[in-house]
Amino acid sequence: MAEIVYKSLSSLSPIELKYQYHRNEELQASVNTYQEGYSFYEVDGFNGFQDVAINKDSVFVLTPTVELSSVFTSTTRIDIGKLPGSIILQPRNSFKYYISYKELTNTFNLTLTAASIFYVAPIEDTNEVELFVNNQYVQVDATYPYVVYLNSKSLDPEEIQRQRFELVYQNSLITFKTKTDSGYRYLALNNDNTLRAVGLMLNDSWVNDYVFKCLPVTTSTINRGFSPTNNWVTYYFDVESETENKTVTINKDFTDNKTNLLIDFPLEQAAETGTININIANLKTAVTPSGGPAPVNNAYTKNVITTN
Repeated sequence: MAEIVYKSLSSLSPIELKYQYHRNEELQASVNTYQEGYSFYEVDGFNGFQDVAINKDSVFVLTPTVELSSVFTSTTRIDIGKLPGSIILQPRNSFKYYISYKELTNTFNLTLTAASIFYVAPIEDTNEVELFVNNQYVQVDATYPYVVYLNSKSLDPEEIQRQRFELVYQNSLITFKTKTDSGYRYLALNNDNTLRAVGLMLNDSWVNDYVFKCLPVTTSTINRGFSPTNNWVTYYFDVESETENKTVTINKDFTDNKTNLLIDFPLEQAAETGTININIANLKTAVTPSGGPAPVNNAYTKNVITTN
C-alpha cells in the first residue's frame, strides 16, 4: 500500500508575483440632458449594479458581470510624427548606407561611415513637424535645387514653411513633404546623393526616390491609455518537485471572461468636486484562487504525494 505524505502550506516557499497598474483610466460614459436643464451622466460600469453600500467616507458599487471593454475606453495608438522622437534614415533598399550631415558643406549626403539622428518635433494643432539635427533646424533652401541644410535660427513666419514637413510613417517607411516656391516637394536623395526637396517617383521608374527606411532611436509608437481586456492565466504547483516551489508554471490562458467589478470611491470628494479617483477590483467570479476555472482532475493540482 502506498504511503501518503501530506505537505503543509507553510512548507512551501512564497511565490513572488509582479503586476503593473494604470491610473486615470477613462470610463465610458454618456450624458443625458432634459429640457428643464437637468442632466446626469450614465457610466457603463455602474449600470444595473448588483449592490451598493455608502457610509460617511466611501461608496462601494458591485457591478453585474461585464467585460472590461464595455466599461473602459480602449487605448489609442500614436505613431511617430504625432509624438516627439528621434530617428535614423536609410535608403529603403539599403542596409549599409545612411543619411548623414556634412558640416563642411552644410548638406546631408549618403554615407557608409555615420548616421545623423533626426529629432522629430510635432507642431501643435497641425499635421506638420519640424526636424532637428545637432540641436539645429533642418531647413530647405528657398530656390531650386532646394538643398536641405541646418540653421541655428528659426525662419521668419513668412518663410516658415521651409522648415515644416508633412510626415507619413507606415510599416517602418517614412516620407517628408514640404512646400517650396514651385509647390510641394518630397525630401529625396538626388543623383549626387545629396538630400534635396525634389522627390519624384513615376510608376516603377524611380526618379529621386523619396521613401526612406525609418530606424527609430526612441520608440516609434506609444499606446496612450490601456487595453481593457479580461485576460487571466491559471497556474498550478507541482509539490513533488521541491526545487520548483518558488516559480509557477502557466497551464492555461483564459481571455475575454466577463466578471463583476467592485468599484470604490470617496463620497466626500465626489460631493465637493464632482471628480473622483476610483479603485476597481476585478472579481474572478466562478474561478479558483489560482486564477482560472477549477481543474477537472488532480492531474493539475496534486495536493498529495504518494510514495511506494
